[in-house]
Formats: sequence, structure tokens, C-alpha cells
Amino acid sequence: MRRAVIIVAVLLLVATHLAGQKAAGQKAEDPKDDGNSRLTLQVLNESNKQPVADAHVVVRFVEERILRRDKRVSWEAKTNRKGVVVLSDLPTGKLKLQIIAKGFQTYGDEHDLQKQQEEMTILLQPPKGQVSAY
Repeated sequence: MRRAVIIVAVLLLVATHLAGQKAAGQKAEDPKDDGNSRLTLQVLNESNKQPVADAHVVVRFVEERILRRDKRVSWEAKTNRKGVVVLSDLPTGKLKLQIIAKGFQTYGDEHDLQKQQEEMTILLQPPKGQVSAY
């Protein structure tokens, strides 16, 4: 009798432990719950729609965030030969995007990440001529 009670208790503990692991696993696998986005940027030349390779991409947050050692506050990357860069695990919300490329005007604007996967195409303009007041 006592042995049967111990076996039942152990089986209940194992079942609750496995159910807890399964629930925790479902939370981690569900990308909507983690609050992160994946941003895919394509940087093109505005005049001929050709990709801009090696453009420097900087992402910073508009909203103030608590700084911790293990948390990133900005992301920096360069585009590949096809003018594409993919930034993963970005927190959703407002961010400042800056793109710097040789031979083009610097691009800077604020964007709002709401979806789990976002795709943007940025058109870089050639530099403007110098304007003088005299």
C-alpha cells in the first residue's frame, strides 16, 4: 500500500514537471510572445535601382531603455553585394535608422517595428550640389 502511494506521487511529480517544461517550451517557441522582430533592409540607388553594397546601417532606439550589460542598445551592420542586410532579435517599437554609403547622401529616419518580420527598401540619393547664399 505504501509503495503504491509513493509510485503514484512520483508519477504525479514527473507529469507536472513535464507539463511545466512543455508550457515553457511553447512560450519560447512562440515568436509573438518574445517581443522581437526581424528586419530585412534592401538598400538601392534611387537613380538606377541598383543595390548599394557595403552601406553602413545603424539602428538605435527612440524610446529610452534600461541599460544592462547583456542588452544591446544599437545594431550596426553592412549590406552585402545585393544591398541586403538582415537584423534579427530587434525589440519591437520605434527606432532610428541611419544608412551611410560612399557617394550617397546619408539616410536617416524613424520607423516603427510592429510585425514579427519587417521588410523595407531604402532608396539612397546621390549628393546634391553645393548651394551658396552669395
